[in-house]
Amino acid sequence: MPFDYKVYAYDDCPKKVFNFRYEIYVEELHRKQSYADHDGRTIIDPLDETGFHGVVSKDGEIVAVVRLNFVRDGGTQPYFDFYELAKLTPAEQATASICTRNMVAAKYRKTGVSVRMLKMIYEFGIRNGATSCYMDVNAPLMPLFEKFGYEPLFEKEHPDYGLVTVMRLPAIDYDVLAARRSPFAPICKKVLSDRQELAPAD
Repeated sequence: MPFDYKVYAYDDCPKKVFNFRYEIYVEELHRKQSYADHDGRTIIDPLDETGFHGVVSKDGEIVAVVRLNFVRDGGTQPYFDFYELAKLTPAEQATASICTRNMVAAKYRKTGVSVRMLKMIYEFGIRNGATSCYMDVNAPLMPLFEKFGYEPLFEKEHPDYGLVTVMRLPAIDYDVLAARRSPFAPICKKVLSDRQELAPAD
């Protein structure tokens, strides 16, 4: 059976997503999680309600997840402050997004599942008005996300993950993405082309 890739709003999101987070972060990686519910074996945090949840499943089981929030929708604390998004202009904030909770089951980490999931949530973001995307990563993952087109901004101490680098993706800058040979570049080109075709003639 093939993998199933979908994006859900919070109210429609399978509740197993939040159990999957717990299985990865707490039971497998033994990482501190401020929002872990150990009795319910879930992780649900303040960004979930306004977030959009990318979910990959196979044979009815969730194998990868990621979350995207649009800053314009609110509900992005504590990351709004952690990423210092108040420094953006109101126009920049209106088109900024935040990518968090990216994780893949161990048996699928060296497959194409993660890349396809990130491409899915990237396209969802830019088709819904995002022009930038912010995330934070630990040092070992920086080279990977630089290949996607993310640019490092500054380092900061995360309460759960230790020292991280906050990164920004210029989400609709095709030239930057193409120069990096980002997997996002062909998607960006297609979306920008679609917009031109839909634009009214002068």
